[in-house]
Amino acid sequence: MTVNPIEHLDIPLEQVARVAVLLEAKVRSWSPSDRLAWSLDQQLVTHPEAPVSEDADYPGWAEHIAALEAANHKARKEAS
Repeated sequence: MTVNPIEHLDIPLEQVARVAVLLEAKVRSWSPSDRLAWSLDQQLVTHPEAPVSEDADYPGWAEHIAALEAANHKARKEAS
């Protein structure tokens, strides 16, 4: 059996502060989707090495969203 030193259990103070803020926000929310979002944020804060998706993972997505935003902006201008 490998014994890990107690230092492996230490959590940096900055990380504790960020998690505390997320937990408080999660507890104050009544929305299940918001609670899920706060939980996912907590996962990312406590595991910064976790892989996340990037624009390169979804080719054409950024352009698609930009086109939708442009169409929305144009529709708002025409409605005014």
